[in-house]
Amino acid sequence: MLGEWIKRQVREQERRESDARFDYLRKLPANTFAAIYAEWASEDWGAGCNLNDVFYDDWAIYLASLERDEGYEQLI
Repeated sequence: MLGEWIKRQVREQERRESDARFDYLRKLPANTFAAIYAEWASEDWGAGCNLNDVFYDDWAIYLASLERDEGYEQLI
């Protein structure tokens, strides 16, 4: 029972951190996000990228690009 509670807490913490990274990407200035997007697009799919020692996964970058609606192409 305690083990399950701990697993749930860890998953919740990871989800909150992921949501915070996604929100941060959505709110970045256009030129900064464009640089991140360009670095990510030049890497292999699945590589993600780092900004200020924080890793942003592929889906966070891709979904943030869709939400920003700045003309990024839809890859999927």
